[in-house]
Amino acid sequence: MSEHIKLGLFGHNLSKSRAKSLHELLGKLNGLNVTYENLDLKDNSNVDFAAELKKCKEQGFKAVNITYPFKQVAYKLAKIDQALPKSLNAINTLLFENENYFGTNTDFTGYYKATLDHFGKDFKPGKVLLLGAGGVGTSIASALYKLNVEELVIFDIDETKVAAILEPLKIAGCNVRHADKNLISEMKKANGLINATPVGIHFNPGNPFPKEGFANQQWAFDAIYTPENTEFMQCCRANKMDTLSGFKLFMYQGVDAFKLFTGIQLDVNETEKNYLKHYPDTLISK
Repeated sequence: MSEHIKLGLFGHNLSKSRAKSLHELLGKLNGLNVTYENLDLKDNSNVDFAAELKKCKEQGFKAVNITYPFKQVAYKLAKIDQALPKSLNAINTLLFENENYFGTNTDFTGYYKATLDHFGKDFKPGKVLLLGAGGVGTSIASALYKLNVEELVIFDIDETKVAAILEPLKIAGCNVRHADKNLISEMKKANGLINATPVGIHFNPGNPFPKEGFANQQWAFDAIYTPENTEFMQCCRANKMDTLSGFKLFMYQGVDAFKLFTGIQLDVNETEKNYLKHYPDTLISK
């Protein structure tokens, strides 16, 4: 019998997360005994995240994924993968080692790879307006810098979060600034639009971008994939923009994470086909 690989996901509102179904399916397809638990801390307002991690380690977990709102908290507790850019202050994957927690970020690697595979190896982001400066926002911002973004403009209702992203990106050499409060004006200057906020997810519907700002933008990405066809994506598609789905990021970061968990490198396109074969309702908006 193969080794039991015990995995989990920390975050809020995890009932519709597909990480469990993905990793348990990939384990089964590769002859591995993988279990994956949703560790939802939504109802624990005074959570001690370090204590929760310690509990998992004591219970024999090999690793955990981390989603909203713990990515930046986890960063402070882990030994960070030196391959990550210094501008990135969030992790979404944490492996339990003998004495340390090893932290890395498959949102960063996954978004970078998904973007090049979808838009082409010569893709130039141009001027980009990014909404959301949390864990996934900072991961995407660092990936955009690696993709040679011409100008990156960031907005978040929490301005301290934006400041925390801007400083390390500027030090790294990225042309980045805080968005003007007039989002319509900022949208009209942008080549690309990115939603890295929780607005649009199944428990928080809506569109963080004002509809009056959709004009001549060329491309868009939404980090949300439950549902895949968010209100933001619907607006982008109605305006004939080339859209990269959050489901693609889910697939790419999942394949990267599975390699970290098991040492097995999978083909992302085959993984997507297998997943949709087993879960055909994934891309249906609900």
